[in-house]
Amino acid sequence: MTWLELLASEYRIIVQNILAFTLIFAAFVWGSAPERAVAATWLVCFELGDWARDAYRDNAVQLLQVDYLLAAGDFVAGFCWVMIALYANRNYTLWIAGMQVLAMSAHLARGLVESISPIGYLVMVVAPGWFQLFILGIGLTRHILRKRKYGPYRDWRAVKNRPDPKPPSGGPNPFTSALDSVRNTWRDELK
Repeated sequence: MTWLELLASEYRIIVQNILAFTLIFAAFVWGSAPERAVAATWLVCFELGDWARDAYRDNAVQLLQVDYLLAAGDFVAGFCWVMIALYANRNYTLWIAGMQVLAMSAHLARGLVESISPIGYLVMVVAPGWFQLFILGIGLTRHILRKRKYGPYRDWRAVKNRPDPKPPSGGPNPFTSALDSVRNTWRDELK
């Protein structure tokens, strides 16, 4: 059995879950904040979301109309990954967010056009997930190698020209304290 036959077989979901849980574990063990955020989004929106959807109704995915529970999980994951991609000091998060936008557009297309075949809808929703897992694996590997070669580097992009992080009450703002802890690295000195 070749890899392509395995991915097209009835064992596809099992293979994808094994790959996803392996990458989630690796991201939480060896990754930094962006890797953990991407992995946590996958865990909550897809693994736990699928479990909740299966508990709510039968195991089938609605293909003749928009699957609203699947679409809700895709839109929540899309919002999270776009926010992570905008602020993470990683390039691969942009690719993961872009793939999720493709999956989100599949739900919009299915809702607007009735002539989309159920197989086409399924492929448009499922295929980006495989690419996202492979991109997460590549990004996590590159992060580990980069950290080994150059040492620690910042997780999030520094935001310039931002307003004063202290709220009017004068106390610390818990939402911006993570950005305040961003320290300059050797890459900040490069022009």
